Amino acid sequence: MVRIAYQKPEFAGTVVRGNIPILDVQHGNVWTNVDRATFEQLKITKGTPVNVRIRDQRQVYSGTMPYVSIFGDVPIGNPLLYPNSLDNVALAINWGSFAQTYGIGSGPEWRIEVAKR
Repeated sequence: MVRIAYQKPEFAGTVVRGNIPILDVQHGNVWTNVDRATFEQLKITKGTPVNVRIRDQRQVYSGTMPYVSIFGDVPIGNPLLYPNSLDNVALAINWGSFAQTYGIGSGPEWRIEVAKR
């Protein structure tokens, strides 16, 4: 038996933490393990900007993006946070590859934090 490090999604005051188990490689979207129930503890409504940090051994991305329902809610080329088909939080660039643009990977070492702005 092999143990694989796994960070369960967690809510800590004004921050939700999780990991990036998989990438949507066809489109370059970044899928997290942060489920809707955990994310909703931030009490963020659609259209609200959030702060996002992604790291592996170092910080790879830090920025602000809106939490939206559909890609068309942001201009082409802009980042967004959305609920994916698994009802988990995901990141994307409208008409772009978030993973490729920022050099994001997947696996237990890839961590994400989403916070109220």
